[in-house]
Order: sequence, then structure tokens, then C-alpha cells
Amino acid sequence: MIIDAHTHMIYGRYLDKLALPGEWGKKCMAHLNGIARTRPHLIDLEQRIGQLDRNGIDFQVVTLQHVVDCNLLPGDAAAQLAVAKALNDNLARLMEDSKGRLIAVGCVPLAGFEPGGRQELERAMNTLGLKGINLPSNLNGKPLDLPEFEPFWAYAAANNIPIFIHPNHPASPAGRTYEAEYDLTHNFGWPFETTLALARLVFSGIMERYPNLKVVSHHLGGGMIPFFMGRTIETYDSAGQPRFLGRVLPKPLFEYFSKFYYDTAVGGSAPAIRCAYEVFGADQLLFATDAPWGPGTGEGRLAEYPKIIRSLGLSEKENQKIFSENTRKLLRLR
Repeated sequence: MIIDAHTHMIYGRYLDKLALPGEWGKKCMAHLNGIARTRPHLIDLEQRIGQLDRNGIDFQVVTLQHVVDCNLLPGDAAAQLAVAKALNDNLARLMEDSKGRLIAVGCVPLAGFEPGGRQELERAMNTLGLKGINLPSNLNGKPLDLPEFEPFWAYAAANNIPIFIHPNHPASPAGRTYEAEYDLTHNFGWPFETTLALARLVFSGIMERYPNLKVVSHHLGGGMIPFFMGRTIETYDSAGQPRFLGRVLPKPLFEYFSKFYYDTAVGGSAPAIRCAYEVFGADQLLFATDAPWGPGTGEGRLAEYPKIIRSLGLSEKENQKIFSENTRKLLRLR
């Protein structure tokens, strides 16, 4: 069995019911329709299922295309909550009409989580049957670990809700003008964003306070977490922690970083995946393609990425953990 654990989709049949507000909504719809012209499987259910069947993918976990996130809507919490409800309804319909082939991960606003966001999170998980919540790596410049977002993390941990983190542009890319050209923000800046988000969850104490928290990081944690694990440990050793953090975390840093799940959508690089495997082991890796993205129509990833996992020469037991078992346990799938 193969479960593609991190992809993007929204149900095109109900796009007109989203009513995304204002200029932000217009930009979101233009973005979605622009992608769908060349990658219609972003919004077309039948084409998406056809891709799965052609390439031997049993299930896909779908999150929203990253710009269409209630947390990125400028404005008040009430507007964000209304958008979250519409998006979650859309994803629930997608999951139902796919007959379970597509497994949806929803969204909730972190601003004003009490009480409206909490109620919507309960509805998304318990009534709509969504399997987790996706968050951008920053909320229009606000990091995810701010004290104002603590109620969300506490609730997610207490209720065993998986949290997916997708990179977002930094709030002020003008601070590094030399990053704006050549698509460098996307290629290198996004992995760095993911790395920052994960590191802040550790260094802020979120992962210490909520040891049961389940967090899925896109692109192998930006590809940087496993690669720089040794450097991180050296930097924040027992002498460095009080100097940089103002305190000492009670457990070795590796214990916190090894609790994250790392998806394997990292551009088809077997050495990068092997690096993450060598650092964190098969139990923390989730097979993913990041569909509909990739060269051409993106479908090539569905055919080639499973071969890359098998090329690593792992045991069949470890392959099955990466391909399906870890995701099944994480999302509590039957």
C-alpha cells in the first residue's frame, strides 16, 4: 500500500461557494484558476483519481494550496473563521466524493482560537471527519509559537490532532532583496521557513510542554533539520542553551526534533532522503509527492518517487513504514 502523505487540492465543483472576501479572495481565486489551467488535477476530482490509479497510489492526503489559508487573510478573526468553515466544508465534500481515496486536512484560524476557532476545529475533526490541520510556517509575519497561539497547541496535543506545516513567504522579503530574484525565495527560502518554524517549536518550549504533539513538516523539515542536526546540537549544547535560550531544556535537543514527522517530498533526491533516514530513522518518515507540483504536469512524481524510496535499499518492513504505516498510525486511518 502507498499513501501519498502531503499533496495539495481543493474541490473545484464547489469553488463558487467559497465566497473568499475582498482583494485577498480575488487573488486566491486567480491563483487557483491559473494553476488549474495547466494542472487541472488541483481542482478536478476525476483527474486526480485517475492519476492515482495510473501510478499505483492507493490514497493521498490533501491540504489546501498554501495561499488559500484562513490564517493568511488580512483582517479580523471573524472573517478568518468564516473562510475556515467554507474551506473545511469544501474539503469534506472532496473526501466524501472521492470515496475515501483523498484524505483531507483542514484549517482553523489561530487568531481568536477561543472560542470560535476551537469550535471549528471540533467540527472539522468530529463532524466533518477531517484528519488534521494545516498551518503556514508564519502567519503574516507572526511565528507559530507566540503565547497567543498556546491554546491551539494545547488543544491539538490533548486531542491527538496532527498538524501539518507548509512553508510561507517571510513577511518582509525586502530585508533580503537578493533573495527575490531567480525564484530563490521558493527554492531556498521556503525550506528555511520550515526549518525556522520547527526550531521555534522546540526552542520556545512548545514541544516540551506538549510531548504528545504530532507535527508533520513538509520537504523533510526543509531538508535542513536532518542535514544540520549535528551543527544544531553543537550550537545549543549545555553551555549554549542558557546563552541563547535563557534557560536549559530538560531533554537533549535530538529528542525534540526526532518527534517531528518528515515527509519525503524533497525533489526526488535519494541522498537527501537517506540523510533524514540515517538521522531520524524510518519511523519518522512519510512518503509524499507534493502533487500537483513537479516537472511537466507533476504526474511524473507519482510514478518516480516510489522508486526512489525503494532505491535506498531499506528493508521491506521499513519501506512499508514510510509508504503507509506511519501515515495510517498518525492519521488514525482504518
